[in-house]
Order: sequence, then C-alpha cells, then structure tokens
Amino acid sequence: MDAFLSAAAAYAGGEPSETLRQLTRGFLLRARDDASAVEEATAALALPTLSPHGAAWVGVVLGAVIEDRGGAQRSAPAIIDLLRSWLAQLPSAPGGSSEVPRPTPRQAQLLDALKQLAPSVVAHLARTPDLRAKLSQDLALLDRLEALEAYTAGAAWIREMLLRSSGSLILLHVPSGKGLRLRYENVATCFHLFSLIQATVGERIPGGRAPSPLVAAAARGKAREAVQDEAWWHYGDPRSKVPELRSAIWGEALVREIPVVAGERVVLLWPAIQASRSWDSAFFGPQLDALRPDVVIESELSPAECATWFQTLGIRQARRRWWWPW
Repeated sequence: MDAFLSAAAAYAGGEPSETLRQLTRGFLLRARDDASAVEEATAALALPTLSPHGAAWVGVVLGAVIEDRGGAQRSAPAIIDLLRSWLAQLPSAPGGSSEVPRPTPRQAQLLDALKQLAPSVVAHLARTPDLRAKLSQDLALLDRLEALEAYTAGAAWIREMLLRSSGSLILLHVPSGKGLRLRYENVATCFHLFSLIQATVGERIPGGRAPSPLVAAAARGKAREAVQDEAWWHYGDPRSKVPELRSAIWGEALVREIPVVAGERVVLLWPAIQASRSWDSAFFGPQLDALRPDVVIESELSPAECATWFQTLGIRQARRRWWWPW
C-alpha cells in the first residue's frame, strides 16, 4: 500500500509509469479480496495528501473498485471532499464579468486533474443516490460547476449528473382524453424529456409519429451523432386549462421543476401551437454510462382514470358524438 500511494503521489499526469501500473494492479487484486475494505479506506484517507494527478489516479482506481465489488458509500465522502477542496481553489470570474480568468499554474494542474477525477465522482454518485440527491440541491455547488465548464468538461459531467432526476409522470392528451403513466430515468432538461417521450410513445397518442431511430438512440445515450428534434405536441402546464405559450412547459427548464398535482408530475399534450419549437441534442447533456437516460410506459390510463385527472385539473372535455347527425 505504501509503495502504491508513493507512486501515485509522484504521478504528474499523462501516461503512467509501468511501476504505477503494476502497483495499481496489485492494489485492485487486494481490494477485490479485502472483505473488511481496509485497502479502500486507507486509499480514500490518503487522497488529501497526494498531488492533484496522484489523487485523481487513486480516485479512478477507487471508482474501479466500487464498480467491481460495490461499497461506494465507503469512499464517496472522501471523493466529494476532494472535489470540494479543488473547486475552492479554482478560478472565479469577477462579479458581473463575462471574462474568463486565466488559471494560475497550480489551477491549471487542478483543472487537468479534475477531468481525470470526474469519472470517479460520477461512478460514486451513481451508486449513492441519497448523497446525489443531497448534492443536487446545493445551488452553490451547481453554480460553481457551471462556472468551471468553460475550463474543463469534467465540471460539465458532474453538474449534468446532479441535475438528472428520475420519477413517474402522468401524460394526458386533452383532445382525445387518453393518458399514460410513464417512468423517466436520469433526465435533466425538459427538451431531453420531450425527445424521450416522443421516442417512446410514438403513434400511441393522436398527433404522434413514427420515432426517428437516430434521435431515439441519441436521447438514450446510445449514439453520439448531433441530432435535431421538434415538438409533436404543445407540452402544457397542468395548472392551465387552455393551451397557451405562457403556460407551456419550457424545454430549457429542469424536469424536476415540472408541476406536481395530487402527488404526481403531470404534463398535458395539446395540438402544437408553435410549429417552429425545436431543439438539438446539446440539451441531452454529456453521455454518462453510469446514468443512462430513458422513458418507459408503465401503463395506459383507463378512461375512468383519465376522467378523474381531467376533473382534478378542472379541464372540461368536449363531448364526442357517437351518432351520425341526419
């Protein structure tokens, strides 16, 4: 262990030495068989004493350990403490200024190491949902990460992970009176949610279409091609009884901000009222294999369930004629 940590402390980024590789393999073998997790605990405690790149290397190794044998809660606090200590040392733009300050040599070193550490942060938070939920409400942390996205993709990966949320959703098509209960997983923006809804629902609801396989793959994090998508319906706020632009669910908003009615997030579908409402796959965020986004249909709502929802929302359905007016 001492030899492994010493080699990590001497690591300055780039291609690791053969000595560090061999010692890392030895650590991973010991950690795999270490039922009491002493190896993990020792490495996690050593993180603050290492050089930035050395700490990042050990963080990545710990990420490999938890992917193999679990136990992310043991090393996650140390990884997050390390991240916070680095964020406090990184550059900040002067208040109200759009100028991006030039990093000092020390800050440049930390930024380079942060890109290496970020996958470990993502791996740990993906396996500690309670900690991830807590950090997702830390607005100062989210703002700090956003400010650093101009310097390193690592900040964008971590922020995207914290903004993603999962839950159930009631989808109601007002003109037809049809409804679905959906389950969304790991989605940050509503534009991303719209693309996943359209890829999943297809033609099951009036106004739907055959989904684009390329858009569906990109939205689910299975393709890296840049794609464009557009709204098939007007996505409406459930608190509005009529379709209006001012009561739209805005695509730039977060999914976790969709209004909740009777304990459920609810989205109303109306015929499109803005033909040019479109977006690109930049709203899908960076691809995170540890938190793949998706939407699935849990159930189709019965006519009685839909009627109850429309009554709850105060939306009066147009009566349908079932006879021919002679």
